[in-house]
Amino acid sequence: MSKVLILTITLSLLIQPQNLVVAFAAFKDGNWDLYALELETGKVFRLTSHPAEDWDPAFSPDGRKLAFSSRRDGNWDIYLMDEKSNVVRLTSNPHYDGKPAWSPDGRFIAFESFREGDLDIWLMEADGSNPRNLTPDSPAGEAEPAWSPDGRFLAFTSWRFGDKDLFLLELDTEKLIQLTTETTDEYSPSWSPDGSKLAFIREENGRKAIWVMEIESRKAYRITWLSAEDSPVWLPDGRLAFIAYRYDGERLMLGKNPGFLSLPETLLGPAFIRGGLSVSGAFKLSGKEIPALSLKASPPPAYKGALKELKGVKVHDPRLSGAVADSFAYLRERIHREVGYDFLGRLSEAFRPLDFQSEYADYTSWHKAGRAFDLHFDTDRLLIAREEMGGETWWRVYLWCARQDGSCGEPLRQRPWELSYSPGKEGNPGFIPNGYYLDFTRIAREAGWERIPAHQGEDFDWRWDYKALEFWHYQRRDGLIWYKAMEQIHPPGELQKLFSWDRAAEEGVPMHLMKAKGIEVPPDRAYWLKISP
Repeated sequence: MSKVLILTITLSLLIQPQNLVVAFAAFKDGNWDLYALELETGKVFRLTSHPAEDWDPAFSPDGRKLAFSSRRDGNWDIYLMDEKSNVVRLTSNPHYDGKPAWSPDGRFIAFESFREGDLDIWLMEADGSNPRNLTPDSPAGEAEPAWSPDGRFLAFTSWRFGDKDLFLLELDTEKLIQLTTETTDEYSPSWSPDGSKLAFIREENGRKAIWVMEIESRKAYRITWLSAEDSPVWLPDGRLAFIAYRYDGERLMLGKNPGFLSLPETLLGPAFIRGGLSVSGAFKLSGKEIPALSLKASPPPAYKGALKELKGVKVHDPRLSGAVADSFAYLRERIHREVGYDFLGRLSEAFRPLDFQSEYADYTSWHKAGRAFDLHFDTDRLLIAREEMGGETWWRVYLWCARQDGSCGEPLRQRPWELSYSPGKEGNPGFIPNGYYLDFTRIAREAGWERIPAHQGEDFDWRWDYKALEFWHYQRRDGLIWYKAMEQIHPPGELQKLFSWDRAAEEGVPMHLMKAKGIEVPPDRAYWLKISP
């Protein structure tokens, strides 16, 4: 073979487009594992299959290894997996270690750790040896390290000045440079391939968007407008992959051009996924290809049965539908085991009688279907954090861990909402406390229990009426409309009497909501359905 032909073949191989894969964590078949999406084919591969949670994938620069966080040995540590799926443990401290980030030369891994009583940025060699704290002087949290492509800097977020700001640490000189000073929260930094820009999340009043900063000029501009984005990561061609959060599931997105406003491409979703994200063009996928991840549930089986008592639960009427009572019992036991106390052993409300009415209660409530419960929130062990999705306000509930030894939960990184804050004012004045907390909302969702948004309207609004917050309410619908769920446990005659179209109208249920709830439309009232804009 001639030298010219050899050179031609070599150059051809070099200029072939990389088969890029994006790694992420997803909840499927009852467990959190790591997956990779092949961008060219759209195929999804499962990378890990351990019964413990696996999060925060990070490809090595040469694409031959994957670092990640896992609880597979009882607390959060950092592990390393090669292309043959062999896994070794890199950290073994009893406290939280997570969010690994590789140095560009592959010699070091930066990570978060709580081993000195607050979140700090640590550095270790790629084999786990010689760990050292890079931010020992700050009593506040430092998180989410990201290496610059030239290896000179570590970008990270810190709340040492009250809100989250972005900083650069020059590793040779240990010089600290503050990049953002706004009162908003900035976090999740990601370097552009040439090192000239930094993508990050800016959050204000629960609304999150991706911004890009030009490092030299410090000029920053917003590039997404869905108000619920997270975990940006750059592709080699300058595009950004990220996660978009919605009430009906998360989506893995790809921005077409980060310098201009444009609709991003949906790569995956809706599904139950989370960041961080990591991109590689060299990692050899040896995991098992799976069907597309999805939150779409199979139709629930028809259930005809009575309400079931929740044994040992302190509440006025401790009953739920027999179709979901076992799911509640599982959730209660798991939360008890995780946090060290029986948080769900006391509720504010469970089942409501069919004829229950209240100024603040929905007449067609899921409580009446035996598929909802309200948390007992008179406790100093509960924190809530504000989130905005689809123009609505939602709340994430965190529970304080009785065992503050690294075996429960994670360090808190969202600012909790101060419930004592003066009504009628925007803003989130809470500070981020040190300690371990369990994400109750996540665990409940894994068990099939959904939260609902806060009420926001002219007559009833969470910003000035505490009863409208609704952070305490969780329900399980299993894809059923409300009336079908009611039919599972209540006699038809009773339902027709109390929830006819006319009776629901008398109780103030809007017509469009009656239809959505599954209440039968009388023939003489069906005319309104024909109205079109």
